[in-house]
Amino acid sequence: MKKQTGFAAAVSVIALVASVPAWGQSTDADGTVASDTLVDAPQENTGDAIVVTGIRRSLERAADIKRESVQVVDAIVAQDIGKLPDPTTAAALQRVPGVQVSVNRNNELGDVRVRGLPDVLTTVNGREVFSTIGRNFDLQDMPAEALSRVNVFKSQTAELTEGGLAGVIDLQLNRPFNFRDPTVVLGGRANYGDRVDKINPQFSLLATDRWDTGIGEIGALINGTYSKSDYYRATTVLFQRRSTNTAPFNTPGYVIPGILQNFPQQGFIERHQFNGALQWQASPSLEVYAEGFYTYFRDRGSRNGANIQPFTNGTTITDVTPGTSCINTYVRSNGNNPVIQTDAEGNKSWTLTQAQLDNPVELCQPESMTFVNLVSNQTTQARDLNQRNKQFAGGLKYEEGRLNAVLDVAYQTSKYELQNITSDIGQRLPSLTVTMDNDGHAEYTVPGDALLSRDNLYIRNALIQNFTENRGKLFQAKGDVDYDLDGFLSNIAVGVRYAHRSAEEQAVNLNTATPGGNIGTGSEATAVLVSDTGLPDDFLVLGSRAPDLNNGSRFYIPNPDFLLSEDGLDAARAYFGLPAGRPDFDPGRAFDAKEDTLAAYVQGKYETDLSNSITLDGVVGVRYIRTSRTIGTFVEAEGGEYDRLTADSVDHDWLPNATARFRIGDNIQVRFGYAKSLRRPNFEALNPAITLNQSNNPLVQSTGNAGNPDLKAQKSESLDATFEYYFPSGYVAIAGYYRDITDRVITSGAVEMIDGVDYSVARPRNVGQATLKGIELSTQYFFDFLPGALSGLGVQGAFTLADSKVGGDDPLAGYPLQGVSKYNYTVGLLYEKSGINARLVYTYRSKYLSLDATGQPTLRPMTEETIASLEVPALVTYARGGGRLDFNIGYDITDQIRVDVGGTNILGNNTSTYYDYPGYTNINNEMAYDETTYSVGVRIKF
Repeated sequence: MKKQTGFAAAVSVIALVASVPAWGQSTDADGTVASDTLVDAPQENTGDAIVVTGIRRSLERAADIKRESVQVVDAIVAQDIGKLPDPTTAAALQRVPGVQVSVNRNNELGDVRVRGLPDVLTTVNGREVFSTIGRNFDLQDMPAEALSRVNVFKSQTAELTEGGLAGVIDLQLNRPFNFRDPTVVLGGRANYGDRVDKINPQFSLLATDRWDTGIGEIGALINGTYSKSDYYRATTVLFQRRSTNTAPFNTPGYVIPGILQNFPQQGFIERHQFNGALQWQASPSLEVYAEGFYTYFRDRGSRNGANIQPFTNGTTITDVTPGTSCINTYVRSNGNNPVIQTDAEGNKSWTLTQAQLDNPVELCQPESMTFVNLVSNQTTQARDLNQRNKQFAGGLKYEEGRLNAVLDVAYQTSKYELQNITSDIGQRLPSLTVTMDNDGHAEYTVPGDALLSRDNLYIRNALIQNFTENRGKLFQAKGDVDYDLDGFLSNIAVGVRYAHRSAEEQAVNLNTATPGGNIGTGSEATAVLVSDTGLPDDFLVLGSRAPDLNNGSRFYIPNPDFLLSEDGLDAARAYFGLPAGRPDFDPGRAFDAKEDTLAAYVQGKYETDLSNSITLDGVVGVRYIRTSRTIGTFVEAEGGEYDRLTADSVDHDWLPNATARFRIGDNIQVRFGYAKSLRRPNFEALNPAITLNQSNNPLVQSTGNAGNPDLKAQKSESLDATFEYYFPSGYVAIAGYYRDITDRVITSGAVEMIDGVDYSVARPRNVGQATLKGIELSTQYFFDFLPGALSGLGVQGAFTLADSKVGGDDPLAGYPLQGVSKYNYTVGLLYEKSGINARLVYTYRSKYLSLDATGQPTLRPMTEETIASLEVPALVTYARGGGRLDFNIGYDITDQIRVDVGGTNILGNNTSTYYDYPGYTNINNEMAYDETTYSVGVRIKF
């Protein structure tokens, strides 16, 4: 028996991190997910041969995956063990043609969309994974250092698990048989955020070995990662729009923001990840394996606001600089957009008087104005979020002659816990001047140092306690068999998969109005100063700076750490007259779901020579799925009791697919494909109950959510065509696609009057239809013909044109799909020579529809035709186009030690949104200040 060992280490220190990924993705010839085989040793320099390592090797392997796949696939391959080309999975995916991402609240890239759709199935080593009660898997939960490869399947074939309307993202973890020699790799990195101004650590460790034993070869691998990152992201928002021809101004002619918001967000994210695998080659034909992973994600932070409220008692407006952006509309008595009300007989009407119906108005937004004696609401929305995922899997692989068979079984659990506490304080400000547009964002000026004083702060609005716990489980088992044949039909494959999924949510949302009065309202005379509440001094703290408030002022807020501690929160509860301890979960906010899926498929692969230089191959298959589901919840009955409410459904679906690939000579291939795919509704969207959240803030809309147990699965039929030309040192590819989506689920808000209160209630419906069509271009090339050091230069690029349109009875009919930029491109400069490897990559996306705000009370253009139709017109915001420049430079000190520096978003791009209507164009809504990061890393390998 032979035992082998190895070692490796890597450590980092601060500065820049970012680079480009590779395109290409694929499956093996039989259509299964291709494994990432690190046993392919780097080529040795023999004569004119080119040494392929690092960046170049990863790009060429990705191109090979793309070339050999039967589907339309792109791939990102790790440059080295634990080294994807970018610091996060989403950051790497943004370079893939047809994939778009956006920045989330903690300044990380997320919201991954494939060809315009967020409805992507995620798998790990080919197995479905999810996060708690959702269908998606949060890619942030699986660190990039754990991955050997990411495959993006843009077209469906029968053997792929159903559920991805847009496609499948497969995350490939390392396995021991992927390594020839015993290996240990230790990595470390220091990441510096320019805005948060902190350095954070990141570590990884991988160890693997293989042994020859008397019962066959056995391999083992363990891999762990840890990271912590502090974040700071500030937003400036001109929240909603109201008419000034209402209290307290009673001044006609202007449309102004309802709230002037400053919202810095800060906190930290902590991640742990562990995965391991065992492989046993029991015989030349039989492999037995077991593997699993554990991920932990924590986000502890807060969203703090100095939200200036003009529409409060006693406020006046002066020094108005008129503007030229105007709308014609109809206005309710409270200055908001009219809504539709329904009487007991079901008759609909506008919430407008006859005089208001007869007198539409023109309202213009001032360029600047000053408010006198207005209220600043200084809020803390503190959160502590934890999410854990565990999956254990095992199975058998059998290969004998022409027969291949796989049996795989897996079990996953996912748990999500959220504590979210909101507390408000406030004060009267002598005045505030707002400039509505200074290079794409608003600016606020408050004279004096009122924001930096705690003397005149009052308790306001409410104490809101939200506790949520979600749990999800998935058992899945599948068997696949394929057999090679002679002749035109070269392979036949069949398979069956069973999955049992469960999900449950428990929550409580306790909104308790402040004792005493509320400044800015009719009860202001009895408002209570914070200093008179008996709360300890550490209830208040200076929050983070707000970039557009006095050029970066800080302001006092309720202390997030105080609110998230049991002692602190109990002190706040006591002041609000509440008992100590966490409130019980609300049965009316609970739901549970059980879903059983049985799927089977058959697929044939064909191949024939059309001439000496042209070969035709492809697959034809069909997948059948039976889905049975039960959704349960509780509805309040008389006497405070709750009745159980359930909804059952059974669906049968057939998903056919066909591909054809023409290989022309050694370098050209053309492929065509047709496939049908589906996306099941999220469990939360199926919840038959309605939950309401009444606001105790007079300027914040009360909200509600309602599910729909009758939702159908979304269906998509897609057509694909590609042309690919491969040549020494590179390739050029062009792809076209068309996708028609039916039964599209849209969740939109509408203002409903319930028990005399206006609620913006979001409800999902199968009313949508959408089409997507587009073109994707990609290329990569290395300039081997250049002399000396210049021969290490290379380029890569990608361009996507995505044309999307919402149709059907969707309120957004005629608009593009949310989150989809029409144009997206990546341009990268590469270098690899003499131990140096480097990337400089710029990624740009054009404007996109960022938010459906139709259910908000914001004023919008309305005409007589709108009034006659009894339909509230759509209200949307767009995100302005922008790009990010990233770089990474690495140097191999020895074969075992590598150091690198990198940076992301080094040009400091920010995210801003705006309203855009005829005569009311490019109107600022929000500016979010994105982070720039730098990093230094080292990796040691033995």
